[in-house]
Amino acid sequence: MNRKSLILIILALFLGVALGVGGTIGAQRFIFKTPEESAKTKVSSAKKTGPLLPIGDFTVNLQGGAFLKTNITVQVTDEKAAEHLKESDAFLKDRVNTVLANKSLANVQTSEAREDLREELIMKLNEVAEDKIIDVLFLSLVYQ
Repeated sequence: MNRKSLILIILALFLGVALGVGGTIGAQRFIFKTPEESAKTKVSSAKKTGPLLPIGDFTVNLQGGAFLKTNITVQVTDEKAAEHLKESDAFLKDRVNTVLANKSLANVQTSEAREDLREELIMKLNEVAEDKIIDVLFLSLVYQ
């Protein structure tokens, strides 16, 4: 075999491996969904119902000296729950302030951290709201 043939064989093998790996990753990402991804899709589609209830603007000092300013609205199960929660507005705001004040800048900078914050807020607010809150929406989020 001459040198030119050897280079072509090596390039063909490399191209075949690259296409195989790329095809596998693409199939896993777009065709085969894991049960966890399927559950997230179901949860996000389930969260599309229910009225929205504005909680308000919050400005808090984060751990480590940074600050956070955000506007939060919650999604509730039905109109009756929204009316009931309007009466508990002060308790909801207190829970939000308590959760936010115990966070650091790292807890709000990435999208994963914000999702964790969202889940924690849902859990803490539902302690007051008797599991009537479906989702927490950050209408604005400014940190420094």
